[in-house]
Amino acid sequence: MKKTILALGLVTASSMATAGMMGSDVLMRVNPVAQGAWVQVMQNGAPVEGATITLSGALGEFETAENGIAFVMTEAPNTRTGVFTATLPDGEEIQKSVVIPRNH
Repeated sequence: MKKTILALGLVTASSMATAGMMGSDVLMRVNPVAQGAWVQVMQNGAPVEGATITLSGALGEFETAENGIAFVMTEAPNTRTGVFTATLPDGEEIQKSVVIPRNH
């Protein structure tokens, strides 16, 4: 009986955690390319227009278009890891660490 109650408790807690994450389901995809990266921001499956994108160690901010995509230019000549931060219009932030390849 205790095992059944424990299992039900774990299932309930798992469902609650998933529901909480789905209310703010923000996704950032980063596709590094020569001299930059394409960044896409989605929330609940829809593109986010007007999200501000920054890259650690780089100057400038970039804003996503209506399709939720922005091109972020990089100036580092060597391969490095960078942290991309997207700030949504409502102030919510998401970060993603990505390896940025060296320009050839």
